[in-house]
Amino acid sequence: MILHRLKVRHTMKPGLRLAALALAGVLAGPAGAQSPQPGPQEGAAAASAAPLPSQPDALVAYVTQAIRDHDVAAFERLVNWTGTRAQRKRLTLYQIRSGFGRPIKAASLEPMPEDGLAEATARGTLKANMPITDRLRVVFDEPPVEGDAAPTSVFLIGREAGTYRIALLVPTGPPKGK
Repeated sequence: MILHRLKVRHTMKPGLRLAALALAGVLAGPAGAQSPQPGPQEGAAAASAAPLPSQPDALVAYVTQAIRDHDVAAFERLVNWTGTRAQRKRLTLYQIRSGFGRPIKAASLEPMPEDGLAEATARGTLKANMPITDRLRVVFDEPPVEGDAAPTSVFLIGREAGTYRIALLVPTGPPKGK
């Protein structure tokens, strides 16, 4: 599966099962008394029209705003859809939308381990659709599903033309039977 939720433990095993999934960041700002905060549609239009992020903080801010505003269009721009089939795109967008409205405890951009995709690509049926340099980890402020780790989502991150993009794992060949 290209996307899935990860249950984070205090010590990570090197063979993390990765895929892209809903991500967010913590961007808390006080609401000014003079200027009202934009509504979801106004903010969504701003995030959708904003240039793609080229700095780590800008990536977190872009995604945070898109999640806050339930802005699917902003995510559609940020995700690199190259090599993605229609069914996988629908599933990816569904999983992104599942993060909308969830409280965020923390978000961080971290370097991608060299063997970070080894488990996902071992069978030879999946590959990243762009070089992956980082991963964006989002920890939700919710009770643990199992154990003592909070629910976590991870996005695979790459750079294209100087901007950050969300990478996906895509099939290495045509569907079986076709």
